[in-house]
Amino acid sequence: MKNKFTYTIIIARIFIVLCFFISFFSKANAQQPKHRIAVFSPIYIDSAFKGDAYKLYGNYLPKNMLPGLEFYNGVMMAIDSLKSDSTSNLLVNIYDYKSKDNSLNEIIDDSANGLDSAKVMIASFNNRPDIKILADYAKQHQIPLISATYPNDGGISNNPYFFLLNPTLRTHCKAIYQHIQKHYSTSNVIYLTRKGSFETMVKNYFAEYDSTNLNNALNLEPVTLVDTFYSQELTSLLDSNQQNVILCGTISETFAKKVLSTLSPFKKYKITVIGMPTWDGMKSLERQEYKGIEIIYTSPYNYSKNNKLIASLTSKYKTKYNAKPSDLVFKGYETMLRFGKTISLYGAGAMQLFGDDLFKVINSLDIQPVYNKDKKNQIDFYENNKIYFINRIDGTVK
Repeated sequence: MKNKFTYTIIIARIFIVLCFFISFFSKANAQQPKHRIAVFSPIYIDSAFKGDAYKLYGNYLPKNMLPGLEFYNGVMMAIDSLKSDSTSNLLVNIYDYKSKDNSLNEIIDDSANGLDSAKVMIASFNNRPDIKILADYAKQHQIPLISATYPNDGGISNNPYFFLLNPTLRTHCKAIYQHIQKHYSTSNVIYLTRKGSFETMVKNYFAEYDSTNLNNALNLEPVTLVDTFYSQELTSLLDSNQQNVILCGTISETFAKKVLSTLSPFKKYKITVIGMPTWDGMKSLERQEYKGIEIIYTSPYNYSKNNKLIASLTSKYKTKYNAKPSDLVFKGYETMLRFGKTISLYGAGAMQLFGDDLFKVINSLDIQPVYNKDKKNQIDFYENNKIYFINRIDGTVK
């Protein structure tokens, strides 16, 4: 209770000084040519303030504020790091594009904010329509747009100025398919799915890879179950003499928990459960109730507690905000620091070096063009193809 209250009070102070800090940072370096970076985060500042007055009382913040706020906090920590590294040629503008008085369209239409002179735009999106709006602006003004969080592409095509740091579902599925081919080709692979549009997309991707891998296809045969399936529907498929690989092609946490709780009592079986990239955010996987089951899922980020920088950032965050940082804090920090350094050194020519690990902070990137299926020479967007496989056993990442 005390921690939440302290965190709320500190957040209030951050909002009060937000505009002043950005303005001060800009004016302090106005003497020399600058490279402008525009950062967009869905903070929903109106949920906490009415004008300049803080309107929240008690020990909570609205849930819609936390993701954008945490990303913003990470960005600000990166700005501190850039300043400590004597990086003084950056002009950083941060926009809460979910403010009632500062919508995304209003920000774009405001010619006085200098957005069209930005060398790069960094965005944390929380819905697909916003991606299209900002991506169209990026293409029109030839400004690279870095999408740092989910959702993914938003249906973007023919836009060589749009960069996805989070690989698409297709790329994740391809990596999972190849991972099973490489490590579990002789195992008892059981592909579970359920009814749903997401699950249908996954099923189609796997079917596509089966059809194009004639020599070593997995020949996945989907087993469709409902969220409340009977345990025997799954356990009857297990083989006591083989490694059992349970591939769950679903976004449903309810389904995932049902699968894991069903398998947990079967200690004598060798079981590996492979889930979707969305499993990265399932807090239930941190528990030890699924003891003995190896759980694997994909992620474009690997924020290991054993990483020295992660440990340092976590300690600083707890000291400053009296709270544990989420992955969004690390994403904000890493994205701002990596691309801030790149822009600082190379300005308008930095786009060609976005995938260069010379500027690596925590995670590697493998940025590749995604070409249009029908127009082979047309680049629809750029995508990070680097995929990490996260392995959890007994609630701990191994």
